[in-house]
Amino acid sequence: MTEELISLESLSYSRNKTSLLSSIDLKVFKGENWVILGANGSGKTTLINLLYGYLSPTSGKIKIFGETFGETILRPIQKRIGILESTQQNSLLQKNLTVKEVLLTGLVPSIGFYHEPSQKDISKVESILKENLWISNPDQIFSTLSSGEKQKILLLRAIIHDPEILILDEPCSAMDIGAREEFLNLLDEKLHNRKSSAILITHRIEEISSRFTHVLLLKDGKKIFSGKIVDGLSSEFLSICYKIKLKVYAEKGRYFAVPE
Repeated sequence: MTEELISLESLSYSRNKTSLLSSIDLKVFKGENWVILGANGSGKTTLINLLYGYLSPTSGKIKIFGETFGETILRPIQKRIGILESTQQNSLLQKNLTVKEVLLTGLVPSIGFYHEPSQKDISKVESILKENLWISNPDQIFSTLSSGEKQKILLLRAIIHDPEILILDEPCSAMDIGAREEFLNLLDEKLHNRKSSAILITHRIEEISSRFTHVLLLKDGKKIFSGKIVDGLSSEFLSICYKIKLKVYAEKGRYFAVPE
């Protein structure tokens, strides 16, 4: 029987009496790679913040790895999840860390005054560097990298501790087309070589590679569709999500949408 990683039951979240998510039901099983897709303001990032424990639901139930939120300590669950957030670049830029040190923060969150990396941690980083020879200078200051290079390093940082679930919150939002394609090629490679499940949050269907198997479509905090990508990424559903008549087509394992 396939292992259930995530279960959401009638999950809702409101802030200042405004509903941001309403009655979301979802089950994610080991080996599935999900996309959470919707227009800006549809509730995608709110859902991820609930999954990672940054927010508590107004009503409903969240279970991850069989543990129910509100009935268990979250930190052990969070350690089994890798996350790449759009805010991570800015927080790391202020610390003047090298590329190697940024990778280490995936294993040791506070380097220096509070914690020193073990030899095991250092060896893990060295192994990552050997696997990714495109990193030409591990001692380069992270802040001097291009936006695309930073996101690729942050992807490696998110998977360095071998998480069972990888969450990617709009990782390509600040990239040009060339940097986006380089990042997506790296992501595709890492998903191919891993046994964990990934969740990609995006509002652009062209960022969805063939490695993703399922999709959750959101509109105004409500679920429009959840299930296999081949069924969900249709002209009908995407037109509902984005409130515009769209024609969806697939080419070379990628999806695209154009206005009709």
